[in-house]
Amino acid sequence: MCTFITLFLPTSFPDAESSAIMERSGRRLFAQDSPSLRAAVGPGWQPWLSAGHCDCGTALASAWKMRERKNDAERWRRKGWSEAKIARALTEQLARREQDQQVHRDGALGDAGQWLQRIDALLDAGAARIGLLVRDYAGAVGGRQPKPPERCWARARMAVDDLLAFEPGVLHWIERG
Repeated sequence: MCTFITLFLPTSFPDAESSAIMERSGRRLFAQDSPSLRAAVGPGWQPWLSAGHCDCGTALASAWKMRERKNDAERWRRKGWSEAKIARALTEQLARREQDQQVHRDGALGDAGQWLQRIDALLDAGAARIGLLVRDYAGAVGGRQPKPPERCWARARMAVDDLLAFEPGVLHWIERG
């Protein structure tokens, strides 16, 4: 399973301009041929993949990845571990997770900051609204997918932490203002 970021731009937005904006920050756009995504957003929108391969490790929606890690206590109990051993393991696990989260957050802030710059550049270049979808795919990216739920954001009210906290699988519309 891999993570992909899909950027939705108006079909009226010049491809050359959007490509130049993304390339200045080390990204390339690849048209995403997904009938289900096109149907979900309707005419007038082009879905683009923001990387040639997957976006695994992206900062976008990364706060959810950290929340998804589950407590292993039940698994350890089934293996016959004592409660004292489980308590020690959970304490060690928590300490490692806190350290991992801090290291991840430090790196994620830079990546999310670059995404804010891309968003600003696209909106400043004339797009009144753009969409971002961070989704994990088990099969083909262009395969049939359910219509994603949507959330709208005003760019003026969006911060780096909001990008980190994006809910995966939700189409986030970002509007000027």
